[in-house]
Amino acid sequence: MSITPASAQTYEELPPDLEERAQRIYSGVMCPQCAGQTIDESNAPIAEAMRTAIKAQLRDGATDDAIVDSLVQSYGEGILASPPTRGFSLLAWLVPPLALLLGAAAVFFTIRNMRGRSVTEPAAAGDGGSVVAAPGGAPLPFDLVDRELGEDTHAAEER
Repeated sequence: MSITPASAQTYEELPPDLEERAQRIYSGVMCPQCAGQTIDESNAPIAEAMRTAIKAQLRDGATDDAIVDSLVQSYGEGILASPPTRGFSLLAWLVPPLALLLGAAAVFFTIRNMRGRSVTEPAAAGDGGSVVAAPGGAPLPFDLVDRELGEDTHAAEER
């Protein structure tokens, strides 16, 4: 008969199927003491205590959902690594994809609207003139300057 310390039982290995379930639970539960870490990643004493409690519950035959529910009852829904897909938390799942879709639609329509414009539209309201374009379609620089100054300096240079 050998005497083993009580702490030896807490570090006892779980059977592979229970260990896999434990790891899945660990990665879905946030450490209440560490910012942004799950209990799987944390070395805090409370995370170690939570892992030990989860292993004990798994050995006792508790289901994954029952274990997670008991943690939520103790610590609140903020203990979950991903928000639940019901109620107000559903917005955390719906808003980001909707924002991306709306942003992509805005970019698409803006580009489509910009492509539809021509460089040779009337120069000023009411004068009926047009901007002279270079072979690539870009306006010639001196014509833009003339329009801004309200003069025809280029015509004077050609004389």
